Amino acid sequence: MERLVIPVLSPAAADVIAGLVARSGLTVVGVAIDVGQGVGLDAVRDLALTAGAARCHVVDRREHLAAQVLWPALRAGALDVPGAPIHTALAMSVVADTVIDIAGLEDATAVAVWADDPGDRQRLRALLRTAAPALGLVATTRDAPAMPARNLWAQVELAVAVPPASRPRDGSRATLTVDVDRGTPVGVNGVAMSPAEIVESLQTIGAHHGIAPWTIRDDAPAGATWRVDAPAALVLARAMATLTTRTFDGPTAAVAAMVAEAYATLVRDGAWGCAARVGLDAFVDRVLATATGAVIVQIEQGRIEVER
Repeated sequence: MERLVIPVLSPAAADVIAGLVARSGLTVVGVAIDVGQGVGLDAVRDLALTAGAARCHVVDRREHLAAQVLWPALRAGALDVPGAPIHTALAMSVVADTVIDIAGLEDATAVAVWADDPGDRQRLRALLRTAAPALGLVATTRDAPAMPARNLWAQVELAVAVPPASRPRDGSRATLTVDVDRGTPVGVNGVAMSPAEIVESLQTIGAHHGIAPWTIRDDAPAGATWRVDAPAALVLARAMATLTTRTFDGPTAAVAAMVAEAYATLVRDGAWGCAARVGLDAFVDRVLATATGAVIVQIEQGRIEVER
């Protein structure tokens, strides 16, 4: 009997699993992957099993996502590149790697290409084709509006004509010190933290002090507009931008801007595993080798000020 694996990132996957199980002779194995999307994965696993999955593995990949994917993109400056936001697209590389691992464990012959966001499904397909060309890929569809894409530090969704929602703003000011070692955040306010802990801490503080969702528009013809809710990513990107202005000379800054644009393009295209991205990381490692120090950030009623 043919066996396939499907990533389970939200309750929406249950309908997809039910449709796959209905196909004669198909055994479906779910993989509930925690990339910080804020859903109860035990409940999601139970939904997958109820929908007909033979099994559903539960895997926590938050720290891996933060350390191995979010941090490199942050260091490369890719979050600030104009165009479609990459905040949640970054998680697809972790989803692809996890699904491939479980497919090997289960002796599966195929993977169902599923994610809540249609763009993420395209990226997942590209990532799987590159990393595991021997695995069959099964297209999936669902007759429902696309869900917002979520991961550890962001929620991204297509924006409608309604202005972004605001948050209640605390009247106090938060003063933070982001500690950085060779271009990599290592702690907040002198306290060493894991990458995921840094993100979660800044997410809470930023939201509490009124950092609201913002919109990003793709300037290409017929370009879309997205609403991005990512307080921690915004704080960290501002801190890193300040640190690089202290570190880079003019020529290095110009090349780094090109590297950031190339990095964002590779993420959007689902090309995380390509040799070009590894080369870009090597450049970033070299130019950030001396980027060590503390960056003081103040957040007050949604405004971010970074001490230069």
